[in-house]
This record gives sequence, structure tokens and C-alpha cells, in this order.
Amino acid sequence: MRGIGSLGLIAILLILIGSLIAIYILLQSQPSDENPSKIPNGIYVYKNNSFVPLNIQGPFIPREPGYYFLYFHNNLCPHCQVFYPKWINYLKSEGGVFRNITVVEVVCDWFTQQCNNDAARITFELYGVTSSPFFLLIKVNASGWVESIWNIGEEYLQLQRSGNIPTQEFLPQYLEVIVRSKIAR
Repeated sequence: MRGIGSLGLIAILLILIGSLIAIYILLQSQPSDENPSKIPNGIYVYKNNSFVPLNIQGPFIPREPGYYFLYFHNNLCPHCQVFYPKWINYLKSEGGVFRNITVVEVVCDWFTQQCNNDAARITFELYGVTSSPFFLLIKVNASGWVESIWNIGEEYLQLQRSGNIPTQEFLPQYLEVIVRSKIAR
């Protein structure tokens, strides 16, 4: 009888230790309060593999000739949380068409309602951003005037609805295909 009791005690201890290890592993895999895409509110330009803050008064309106890709990010948006790490990895590893255009990131916590940066808040307002992530492509002509604005996010969603691209979270490689089609015109 005594042997069974010792084996039972050992089994209970092993189960307890295994449970503690499982709880530890589970806690380590849970996201912490610090979010990897929690970015200070503001406007940023992508240069040399990182986003550099712009110190501007008023909304971001491109004036130099060329193409500008604007990504509107809300720190509290679950879709932005999923997209952002993929976006950063794509820019750093692939880049593609985004290497030849100006990439701008406009960040608020939650649209204009929770945004402690005036320039970012006003930029959200100017471009009528009501969903996120939100993507625009802007073409500025040689005279410095905005010639075209394309809602890349809406085109992406239309392609999803028609079955031309997977119906999952936004993927940077498909954004690139859409942007490339606009620049080729």
C-alpha cells in the first residue's frame, strides 16, 4: 500500500509541476500590455528602414513632385495591430515599389477622438479617415499640386469581395500590386 501512496504522490507532484510549466508557457505567449505597434501619435516618413517623425503644423499635404503612400494607423485598432508588424517586415525585407515612393505613416490612438498630435488629427480629418488601417496613394505633379488621390484600401477590399485576393487581414504584397498598377499608368 505504501508503494502506491508514494507513486501517487510522485504522480501528483509531476502533474503539478507540469501544470505550472504549462501556465508559465501560456503566460509567456500572451501579448503584454506593451503593444509592438503602440506608436506615439504623429506623422512619420519612412527613411533608411525606419519611420522618422515629421514636425509640421497643420495637416500633411505633399508638395514635392512624386508619389506618396499614406498609411493611417490607430494604436487601438485590432486590424492595425495585426497589419503593422507585417507592414514593417515587408518594408524592411522586400520594399518593392515602396522604395521608390514616399511612405508616410499617420498615427493616432483612435481616429480624431483620441489623438494628442494636432497634425495627425487634422490629417485624419482632411482625408476623411473613418476606418483603419486606411491607405491612400497621392500623386503630386511637377507644379507641386496634388494630381490624383487613390483610396488603396477601398480597392483592396473590392478585390477581396470579388475573390481576386484572399479574404484575410491586409497583406502588404497585395497593397504593392495595387500601388504598382497606379504608378504604371
